[in-house]
Amino acid sequence: PGVGDKIADCILLFSLGFTEAFPIDTWIKKILQKLYFKNQVVSSQHLREFGLTYFGRYAGYAQQFLYMLARESTTGNRSDVKL
Repeated sequence: PGVGDKIADCILLFSLGFTEAFPIDTWIKKILQKLYFKNQVVSSQHLREFGLTYFGRYAGYAQQFLYMLARESTTGNRSDVKL
């Protein structure tokens, strides 16, 4: 109680080695909607299910790569993906 889905998934992924965990935050939501859903607004729950299904057993690692892609694209380090 009192812990949301994102924090619970972060705990599972980063401290317990549960590589299937797929935390959804603002950055992940933006990059997933852009790359996989043609900029459509999609619920966090749907994005979480998508991440688990699409990336499978190592979804947590994919989440980290997507996070860095989203962050770098807004800081100008990557010019090919704009959010």
